[in-house]
Amino acid sequence: MKTLVSALFALTISVAATLPASAATTPPVYPGAVATTRPAGVGLKAPPASSKTYVTPDSFATVKVWYKAHLPGAMEAQQPGMEKTEDAFLVGTASSGMVVMVQSYQGKTYIVIGPPA
Repeated sequence: MKTLVSALFALTISVAATLPASAATTPPVYPGAVATTRPAGVGLKAPPASSKTYVTPDSFATVKVWYKAHLPGAMEAQQPGMEKTEDAFLVGTASSGMVVMVQSYQGKTYIVIGPPA
């Protein structure tokens, strides 16, 4: 996942100027997802302290499609070979945006929302 996030931010720098300034809003939380403690196997080893983690029993594919529909204009990045288990979206720019990481882990789907690391 660290590679995925690094790739996302590298792409962000190259296209940040094309995103509208209003895109840097707080992303929505997937309906029915509940706040939880981030398991060690989800996301970065140490996401920013202000990041929030949520969990849902809904499938990764369902959550991913929901975020695609609810984050218009967000940059999406997937790590090759991991398309069915993790994805990340950048809302806004690398300097002022928010990242939504969606990951399937141990039969649940985790969502980590926070500033770029």
